[in-house]
Amino acid sequence: MTTREEPEAAPARAGLSGGVLSGLFVVVVVVGVLIASLGGDASVAEVGGPAPALAINTFDGEVFDLVDHVRFDRGPVLVNLWASWCEPCKREFPVLSEFATAHPDVTVVGIAVQDQLESARAFVADNDPSFTVGFDADGTVRDTYPSFGLPATFVIDRHGTVVDIILAELTEERMASISFEG
Repeated sequence: MTTREEPEAAPARAGLSGGVLSGLFVVVVVVGVLIASLGGDASVAEVGGPAPALAINTFDGEVFDLVDHVRFDRGPVLVNLWASWCEPCKREFPVLSEFATAHPDVTVVGIAVQDQLESARAFVADNDPSFTVGFDADGTVRDTYPSFGLPATFVIDRHGTVVDIILAELTEERMASISFEG
């Protein structure tokens, strides 16, 4: 009679299996490709790069054009993205207004993104800011000045270079630490 021997159980392995490692490798490669494709795009704001073109209709009926602003050397710009439904945005609006009044050499531009036009218009009327405010009707600003949330502030020097991106609520302390030099 022939007996069949059961194979010995394979010893337990420490670490990840080959399938998990292969899947992890694919994820790392895909993320790397995405980061590389975003990093090289001159049409997206990034620290050290040129600020993308920005022309926005303001609530006072004017047009703010960043390219013209830089071309005529009108000084540094602080672009703040906000929405009327955003609680931190509501808190920082008076801080921005005070900053704009105290620093007439800096052009402060607030742009409502991901918002309803009438809600944004009402918010501006209620808060009477001392800075230029507009509305991103077609999402262009949101696409070229991306962030992970609101508020988001882009600090642009007088030459049109993005020198800082602040992805947090602006407080008086934070505003005091902003530098418009690269």
